Amino acid sequence: MYSLLVPCYNSEKFIDGFLANISNLNKAFDEVLFYDDASTDNTVSILQARGCTVIKGETNRGPGFARNTLASAAKGDWFHFHDIDDFLDPDYLVKTVAVAQTGNYDVILCNVDWYSTDQKNILLSWKYSNEQINQSPVSYTIGHPIGGINGLYRKEKFSVAGGFDTSLRIWEDADLHVRLAGAGARFYVIEEVLSISIRYSNSASADQTSGWLTRLTLLKTYQKHYTDKNVLRTIGKQAQLTASKLILSRRYPDAKSALRLSELCGLKVPDSKSPVWGVINTILPAWLRINLRMTQLKIAFKNSADD
Repeated sequence: MYSLLVPCYNSEKFIDGFLANISNLNKAFDEVLFYDDASTDNTVSILQARGCTVIKGETNRGPGFARNTLASAAKGDWFHFHDIDDFLDPDYLVKTVAVAQTGNYDVILCNVDWYSTDQKNILLSWKYSNEQINQSPVSYTIGHPIGGINGLYRKEKFSVAGGFDTSLRIWEDADLHVRLAGAGARFYVIEEVLSISIRYSNSASADQTSGWLTRLTLLKTYQKHYTDKNVLRTIGKQAQLTASKLILSRRYPDAKSALRLSELCGLKVPDSKSPVWGVINTILPAWLRINLRMTQLKIAFKNSADD
């Protein structure tokens, strides 16, 4: 049995489009459940008028809580989370179920295209590798963040991993996949775009500064939890990327903290193939290299902004 689980909040304008989309699936889900995260518009009444099953939240608790609640209520052995303002390819369930029925996997992923609000232009394409994720699942899921509408999940393994971290309102979906990998989940990637996301300027993920600060907190957590050298190197690379994003937001102390994290992971700052930096990395202490890197990036971003 396969369940479609849909968290929603103030989503009245998306309901009919979403229902039309899932009605065109070439294989239908066995059940569709909605969780309303204490909307202040007519989301609940419209869904109920359309004959939908709705779990009503009394207070707004965020996407992680909504998804965990839906997962607990789902009757299916497998479930897929989807946002009500996004879409599925007509063959989504046909292709994912074909893999699920082999019995060899716990998480079945696909690629995702992110479209502009007017749905005319692709802004991002999230593509994943089945071969690479199975070489080192923890390292791969840290280095290649996976969204919340990418997967079909075996309920049993989702529960073992602890579900979503309800304290997070950003990056909670990427963190779930890291913890699934840590719990030994078996992954399979269908390397096709079967899920479509629409980018809205008022979404939680649009707050870049908050997002990268949350990312830094998660990377620090992973550094304390994992000891594998390849995983730590991936954390270090992601920490250096995070530092760059935080410098763009002028969060300089946080950026420096991210660079220190990279050093803790055994990856020197900067992770560069430049011969000059290669020499510097061998003769200067970490604190001085970090300060030099901070200065270099500040100048580079300032010049880029001026151009």
